[in-house]
Amino acid sequence: MKGPSNCFLLSGFVTSVLLSAALLADDKAGQFSYDYAEEAAIAQSIDVDNPDPEQLRAIFSKRRARVMQAIPDGAMLIYSVDRAQERRLEFQVPHSDNHDFIYLTGLDGLDSLNSALLLVPAAEDAAGRLDEAPQARSVLFTSGDPAALAGRTGIADVRPFAELEKELSVAMTDFRDWRVTQVRRWPLASALSRTWGDDEKVLYLNYPRFFRLGEPEPSRLETFARIQRFSPEIDARDSAEILDRVRMRHDSWSLVSLRRAVDITGDGIVEALRAARAGMTEAEVMEIMDFVYRYHGAALGFPTSVRRQPSTGTAAGPHIPEGWIEFVPRSGGAVLEPGDMVWTDTGAEFNHYSADMQRAAPLDGKFTAEQRRLYTIALDVQKTVIGMVRPGVTWWELHDKAIEMLREAGGYDEDYYYGIGHFIGMEVHDEGDYLMPLQAGMVLSIEQGVMKPGEARIAFEDDVLVTEDGHEWLSRGIPIEIDEVEAMLAKPGAFDDFIDARSKP
Repeated sequence: MKGPSNCFLLSGFVTSVLLSAALLADDKAGQFSYDYAEEAAIAQSIDVDNPDPEQLRAIFSKRRARVMQAIPDGAMLIYSVDRAQERRLEFQVPHSDNHDFIYLTGLDGLDSLNSALLLVPAAEDAAGRLDEAPQARSVLFTSGDPAALAGRTGIADVRPFAELEKELSVAMTDFRDWRVTQVRRWPLASALSRTWGDDEKVLYLNYPRFFRLGEPEPSRLETFARIQRFSPEIDARDSAEILDRVRMRHDSWSLVSLRRAVDITGDGIVEALRAARAGMTEAEVMEIMDFVYRYHGAALGFPTSVRRQPSTGTAAGPHIPEGWIEFVPRSGGAVLEPGDMVWTDTGAEFNHYSADMQRAAPLDGKFTAEQRRLYTIALDVQKTVIGMVRPGVTWWELHDKAIEMLREAGGYDEDYYYGIGHFIGMEVHDEGDYLMPLQAGMVLSIEQGVMKPGEARIAFEDDVLVTEDGHEWLSRGIPIEIDEVEAMLAKPGAFDDFIDARSKP
């Protein structure tokens, strides 16, 4: 999907480098153990269509352990979220605001309603004594069946949701005031109180990631404010400070789910482009693509866009105000005509992980000389930038290379109005630090293209995994070279008979 706007792209490169160095030097939060080679090896052993429940429990347990390791002080409380505000940004899906809870528990839908996860890291150096050695605690509070969810998640301590208020209320008492009988009666609350200490009590909470100040507030914000009203010592912080860092580097379940999302997206793109023909509408091509995703058990990472690109330039489409992408179709009723290019921006979502791809293909099956010229310019940029991806490279270095090449190819940088890409994961525009150098385990999209007024839009987007010594082009299997695209279009599609039968008078 489209990346950052020009106002972001015009930020000074030097300033970005200085800020990045400062963040790396001074930020003590967000540090956790991560071994890309180990996660990649585990991913190879996962049957993503029929995962081993024990293996999944181990994966999610490791996630919770990483997050607790990354918490510099205090504790974290993640509420489940059953809905987002009505007006959403372009990269949101209905369950976006619940992704942090899903990431840590694996629970969604009915299993996640009226639930919360409390993470209390082991605080060996905290003052005071417990009846047991300090230990990290993961406690799930649920409105469901505690025993059943304990078995599913591997979280040993699962309690009714109503107990959360009691434990938090008791824990706010300074630990120095606890009698031994209270410590024994309230082991969880006493452990949390001991972790907090007597002064500043840090509690990381999942504030909304994507919000509209003018819309009704999510109900949990009142709970957060109430906690602070009862105890002014509570230092409420945004859990995204910690979770963003952890989610940026993908574990085995993330990797295998993203790969499947990419594969499904590729299948949808191929079948839809093979099916596209003069007389069909953009929306009809889009529906074929989306059907393939759903047939494979996937959902949409974001609304699919299919657009006809006539040789005289981009066809006019509806204006979509920021925040209203759910309400204005990205694929319209424009009818494909001979000589058009067909462009798509799309991504399937599998296990809550979203792919993000752009492809363009000639409707007639063969590139014209002018289409070939424009396509080659964009393809050269795409392959060059992807080839640069490796640990230590910055987002801005990739972006600047694309700008340089588009400029030298004929001033195409002037109409390149978004950045070279973005991080992907549970959101199609996922958590990511655009100032820090790339690290193994990050996955990002690389997107750019030629799109001068009066010419067909030729744009690419590919999903790329940063590895220990370079990168893996996850979406390379989707035809992109000119000969690959023409060969793909020459083969019959799965929907040919269906379309032909309905196009006859």
